[in-house]
Amino acid sequence: MVLPAWLITAIKQRAHERGQSITAYISALARADLEERAESTPSIMERLQQLDARLQRLERHLSLADDNGV
Repeated sequence: MVLPAWLITAIKQRAHERGQSITAYISALARADLEERAESTPSIMERLQQLDARLQRLERHLSLADDNGV
């Protein structure tokens, strides 16, 4: 991996401030980012449940529109 010198310096400084090695610091950042994305991305089951609920609402809306002669 190639990083600009200023970024390497900043990483070294932050890792030192936290009492971590550079590897531990970067690993912690990567894990946190990956976990955050995993938490913010709905699972397939959650997505299917959301779509099912939306479909049911649309069906009810269409049924009410038919009942009202729209």
